[in-house]
Amino acid sequence: IVDMPGEAHPAFTVGGLVFAGGLIGFLKSSSKGSLIGGSIIGAGFAGAGMLITKGEGFQGHALASTCALSLAGMFGRKLLKGGGMVPAIYTFIGLASLGFHGKKALEWKE
Repeated sequence: IVDMPGEAHPAFTVGGLVFAGGLIGFLKSSSKGSLIGGSIIGAGFAGAGMLITKGEGFQGHALASTCALSLAGMFGRKLLKGGGMVPAIYTFIGLASLGFHGKKALEWKE
């Protein structure tokens, strides 16, 4: 088992949630966009977690912040167009992740 710093856990967790959501979207409605988007952003979060685990905290948190901003932007737009529970949840996850990883990136930069 890899010795993972605590601050890498949110990146791996959000990455898994985003990938799972994309897969579920594809399985329920054959949405290739959900599968592709969930895979790309989920992989970005996983890559960020790996960078953080390697001790490259600034780069990892900056990458996770970029992924979180993309997630919040995509689902925030859907939410504003009258989305539902799923866009609201993923917008919240994106914004919360952006807050955490953005703060951590600034801490590592110092």
